[in-house]
Amino acid sequence: MKRTEYLSVTGVLAAVLFATVQVPALAQSDSKTLTGKTGTGKVMTRDELRACMKQQAELATRKTDLEARQTKVNAERDEIQKETDAIKAEQAALSSRKGDVDALNAKMNAFSAKVKDLQARQDELEKSGRSGPSAERERRKMEKEAAEIKKEEAELNAESEKFRSGSNDAVDKLNARVDAQQKLAQSWNDRNKALAKEQQAHEDDRIAWLDNCGNRRFKEDDEKAIKAGK
Repeated sequence: MKRTEYLSVTGVLAAVLFATVQVPALAQSDSKTLTGKTGTGKVMTRDELRACMKQQAELATRKTDLEARQTKVNAERDEIQKETDAIKAEQAALSSRKGDVDALNAKMNAFSAKVKDLQARQDELEKSGRSGPSAERERRKMEKEAAEIKKEEAELNAESEKFRSGSNDAVDKLNARVDAQQKLAQSWNDRNKALAKEQQAHEDDRIAWLDNCGNRRFKEDDEKAIKAGK
């Protein structure tokens, strides 16, 4: 009679366990993207990844530079606006001097009337041919008036010249200030427009980078190698 042979349970179980641990190595992750979002499409080669990483760094540098320049331009705009407001205030102050001009003109008109009156009385006395104590007293009185008028004329001329000189100087300074402010404003406008164009170009390049690089997958080992200088 043939003997029945039994396999060792322990031996069979060990063979099963051994077979279980012989699983294939996991595939390397290639779902990472430069934006950190889920990527799609063909995985980038190492050279493509290297070029994309370089572009990413350049875009970041440009962004920092553009933001710094924008901050500077904004500060300059605020200073130009302050100067504009100051000029408007000075223009208003000069316009308010009209009252002083009117007062000086009134003095000059009154002086002219006084001169004409004295001249008319002097002419009348000379034409009358009068003589004697009364006429002599009147003549001396008018001579005294003439001396006072001459003194008043000198004072009015000095006041008028001072006012005119001060006004002209103030107007000249204000005009020079306005010209300088306009040049600054024009320069600022030109630089601001140029900066806006650079910012738009950066945004266009950023969007293109997202399409060509940012949302594409790459191998992490390639990233490590590139960072290591390989």
